[in-house]
Amino acid sequence: MTVAKHLPDYENDCGWYKNLPKRQPKASLKGAISADIVVIGAGFTGLAAARRLAQLAPEKHIVLLDALAIAMASSGRNSGFMIDLPHTLNSHAYTTDTKADLNMIAFNRSGIAYAKTVVEEHDIACDWSESGKIHGATSATGSKSLLDYGKGLETLNEPFSLLSQQQMQDMTGLDYYHSGVFTPGTVMMQPAAFVQGCADHLPDNVSLYENTPVTQYLWGTARGTKGTTNQSPIKPHVLITPHGQITAAQVLLCNNGFAQNFGQQKGRLVHVCTYGSMTGPMNEDQQQRLGGQKSWGLIPSHPAGATIRRTIDQRLLIRSVFTCNPNLKYEQSKLKSIKAQHENSFKRRFHMLPELEFEDTWGGLLCMSNNEASFFGECQPNVFAAVCQNGLGIARGTASGKLLAELALGHHSELLQQQLAQAGPSWMPPQIITNLGVSATIALHEMRAGKEG
Repeated sequence: MTVAKHLPDYENDCGWYKNLPKRQPKASLKGAISADIVVIGAGFTGLAAARRLAQLAPEKHIVLLDALAIAMASSGRNSGFMIDLPHTLNSHAYTTDTKADLNMIAFNRSGIAYAKTVVEEHDIACDWSESGKIHGATSATGSKSLLDYGKGLETLNEPFSLLSQQQMQDMTGLDYYHSGVFTPGTVMMQPAAFVQGCADHLPDNVSLYENTPVTQYLWGTARGTKGTTNQSPIKPHVLITPHGQITAAQVLLCNNGFAQNFGQQKGRLVHVCTYGSMTGPMNEDQQQRLGGQKSWGLIPSHPAGATIRRTIDQRLLIRSVFTCNPNLKYEQSKLKSIKAQHENSFKRRFHMLPELEFEDTWGGLLCMSNNEASFFGECQPNVFAAVCQNGLGIARGTASGKLLAELALGHHSELLQQQLAQAGPSWMPPQIITNLGVSATIALHEMRAGKEG
């Protein structure tokens, strides 16, 4: 039996979630049930996996579990960028392995395409916008990294536009940026609205239980595996929750870093929190003072810089600051100082809006690996996992969930084989050393980010 050491634990502090119409969560699990397949985690990955399982095997009973209400956890807390391109600005990531990068682009775009079919089929109101993204540099140094990025995109035959300081101001209304690069393939969305919409339109053979964490896990077996014979019966998996239990033949782990609760990828994952703050909606006068386009998303040229969004409902969001969080939660007591950092970033950029204030500040977990790789595949007999999306949770998570369902049901495709061929997260030193190293790296990056923070 495996006992879960860490469970998702968030306050209702996220602006994306709080700004949605009130939704009644599905009931939590009570009592003992059985299912053909259980999916743990109802974020981007788990929702895509459950939907695809149901599409391919309508005769099977699929159970989807989430430890919290839908969109309360990490999927509802990110910045809402569904990115198609490899998300690293170091030039080597676009020049040394063109085949791998093209595979990653195809993979990410498969996730975007699948998400789009769901949004269109069910008319999900999530501010879906195929508007692309801006990479912004605040200095000549940052501009050089963007030029290198552009050269890499040329190698991949991907479209992009170099932006001058005036063009950056015309698009964003901000005179803060030195230059930029625009890439057209990113989709912007309201992430909490997207996952809630997906959860509320699942196929009929999917049973969703919210506020149902898996606290204990009794591993099953499969025919022909070690310790059994070909004539031995399959021993099903048993998942224990606070008020019930589920027996199932197959389990899909779509709970990102929390998969380590069940012994997966131990010593290979890094748990980091990043933080966002969001204003109330701008009035007409404030919109005119800001100028620029009515909605956009900007990513910094330095990875420790500030991500900025102007949403369709005219709110402004800043996402910056990273902390190492091996216990898979962040401290509410730190939000006050983080909000102050966000306010400084905001005032430097939005000096024309001195009266506009943040309504909400929150944190969200990222699961990362040392070599920027994900784990995808069968990790134990009849247990499949897709975890560690390295900051590309919407596109990569959606694509991973869809393909994981296909793998569990024995389907084959070129895209699936490419994912199975990935090396996976690399080993890291013992946790205390890793945590010190991660914290030191974050501090160094934030110092070097300078004006981009």
